[in-house]
Amino acid sequence: MAAGDVAPAQGAVEMSLSDAGQGSARWEPAARLVMIADDHEAMRETLADVMAAEGYLVVEAEDGQVALDVLASSPVDVLILDLAMPRMDGIELLEKIRPAPPVVIVYSAFEYYTAHDTRSMVGSKVFRTLRKPVAPAQLLSAVADAIEELDSLDR
Repeated sequence: MAAGDVAPAQGAVEMSLSDAGQGSARWEPAARLVMIADDHEAMRETLADVMAAEGYLVVEAEDGQVALDVLASSPVDVLILDLAMPRMDGIELLEKIRPAPPVVIVYSAFEYYTAHDTRSMVGSKVFRTLRKPVAPAQLLSAVADAIEELDSLDR
């Protein structure tokens, strides 16, 4: 899949028609959109496969600039973000996201920034930090927690 392309989860319906209660209908998204921003193609593809298998729609970005472009045009719910990327790293991306970003899970080896540094620089924009490598179950749990956080904000 090319970076910036949205892939529907296998077998998922992209949009569903629901009854709005008063004889009118409205379109609602059938799945949450997760963006994976990581400069390692194999890592992005693996994470995209894991997320898609759980029913998420997935968009990939190979660097912070592509991620920023996607965020400007797509309603991303959860951003899984590596910090060390070319052109624009994860910290710079977080500083540029306006208005409030999607729920952000930093998924990084922290070779240039520590988790503490990240929280102190852009902490209010980071939901959770995870150190690479992370078991798929742990990452899926973090994404589920992020979706739960979004749902609680929508109420």
